[in-house]
Amino acid sequence: MLTEKQVKELEKACTELLKLDKIRHVGVINKLGQRVAGGFKKGVKPLVNEKQLRMVYMQMRLDFEMRKELDKILGPIDYIASRRTNQLIISVPDRDDIVLISAEPDADDKIIIKKAEELFDDIHIKTVK
Repeated sequence: MLTEKQVKELEKACTELLKLDKIRHVGVINKLGQRVAGGFKKGVKPLVNEKQLRMVYMQMRLDFEMRKELDKILGPIDYIASRRTNQLIISVPDRDDIVLISAEPDADDKIIIKKAEELFDDIHIKTVK
């Protein structure tokens, strides 16, 4: 469980990343596939409903965990990017969590990934026991 201070730090980083042009959504997804911080940019209409969004969070988390099976052979994941017709989806690992970003399909993934790493690398989150 995150402390109030940790959630505020994550929210601040999400808010900063949302300021980038063409970003629609930034969320921090925990090991259970639940969003613990972030959300949609103000004024952005989600392409999926709330139930589908929760499913996307779990699906992305599961996909990430399955890909980690090959970390010893291929090395750890830096990021996963998927460009679809209607949006760009980027997952960036941040210790135990994933920063899940959606953007317009013509957004520059390299700029987004670099900014996400800058913002989230400074946050050291430890789960409270």
